[in-house]
Amino acid sequence: MLFKLKYKYLGYLLLIGILFLVLLLIYKHYHTIPTLINVKDFGAKGDGVSDDTRSIQSALNTGTKKKLNIYFPTGTYIVNSNESLILKSNTSIIGDGEGSVIKADNSKFGWSLFHIEGTNIQINQMKFDGNHAVNRVLVVQPGSSLVQISNSHVSNASQSTEKTSDFYSSIVSGIVIYGNTDSIVIDQTEIQNIVSIHPVNGSLIARGIYVTTTSGTLEKSTTNLSIQNSKIHDIGPADDGDGIYYEDPLLDKNIIQNTNSSITNNTFYNCAKRAIKLYANGITVSGNHITNDYLNNNYYQGKDKGKLAPDMYAGISVYGNNIKISDNIIQGRGSFYSGIEITSSNTVKNVDVSKNTIKMGAESNKKGTTSIRVGDIEDFSITSNIIENGERGIWNWQNATRGTITGNTIHMPEGGGIDLTTYLPNYSQNNIHCLNNIITAKNFNILAPEGNLSIYLNS
Repeated sequence: MLFKLKYKYLGYLLLIGILFLVLLLIYKHYHTIPTLINVKDFGAKGDGVSDDTRSIQSALNTGTKKKLNIYFPTGTYIVNSNESLILKSNTSIIGDGEGSVIKADNSKFGWSLFHIEGTNIQINQMKFDGNHAVNRVLVVQPGSSLVQISNSHVSNASQSTEKTSDFYSSIVSGIVIYGNTDSIVIDQTEIQNIVSIHPVNGSLIARGIYVTTTSGTLEKSTTNLSIQNSKIHDIGPADDGDGIYYEDPLLDKNIIQNTNSSITNNTFYNCAKRAIKLYANGITVSGNHITNDYLNNNYYQGKDKGKLAPDMYAGISVYGNNIKISDNIIQGRGSFYSGIEITSSNTVKNVDVSKNTIKMGAESNKKGTTSIRVGDIEDFSITSNIIENGERGIWNWQNATRGTITGNTIHMPEGGGIDLTTYLPNYSQNNIHCLNNIITAKNFNILAPEGNLSIYLNS
């Protein structure tokens, strides 16, 4: 009897347990904590007319506070140009791609459209339109980390037309990344129409992506930055319009760090001065496609307004140490002054330029063009590059120490191959190995100073 009662109570307990689990599942089904909130639930209209600034910021604040993601359904969300939106830590925003637009109100002019501030932040499938009403479109604030901007579009930064405005004369940028930042990724994102119209200290300066530090501080430059699979174009003018400018101002104070960063598999066109300029250490640039679309039609707009500029000054300029430039395609209708330029004002160390294809425009009549132009340098290699057209294939025109120029294929139907001479007094090349290059050139294969026994040649 006791045995039967014992199993009877166990049966009741099992039934109660099953009922509890069913009730728990029903509760979770109807009380699921949302992970995604909609900006329209906060009053945003997205109609391209209404001012959605406060509604969007309210949604962003809620997302940060509750660690939720914020969704922007298709629409054009107008934002006051004087009130930058701020996205903080542990928050993501996601849209429907080109249809989800955050756009500056062009009845005013402001400093920036959208700020990223904190850690663990993602932006995906959004379009940010500065509408020619802000100097900078997206800003990654100092100290931020683990930030990813992907599948997005950033466009239309410029300067105010009012001479009394604080925004009349300043650097124009699509994306700005300030110092003490780490682990920033820009992936499959398009940056376009970033144009300066007034001079900054005598020059018109525009950057598609500007990696820098806050002026007057000792911030360290960004580390572990990856810019990849993106498209950067229509950056100008020729005075100083660069697709990407990565700078570390602490180099001027001899405070040295390697950034451990990469710029890979991006496409550049209509960048009026350069596609990429590096004034920082420890960067790999590989797999990029740089096109020079100018041909005798790229003009200065600043102090030399109306004067014809180079078709492009450079595809890639290197002013830092520990740089690797490989597997890039640099080509176009026009000729670069330098396809790849390595320093002109300071000594750089440990630079590797390998397996790039550099084809200067055969139609161009520009003078003084060089595919790889090398200034003051120590410990370098220029290997296995394919070079065509221009005045010189490779020119080492300043001091050079411990370098190899090997295995390059150089075809110069109207120019010369490798030039190791300099017109500067007291400059020389030491311990340079120039070997096993395949050169076909109209003017010369290799030029080297006579009597320099530390240059090792064959051709």
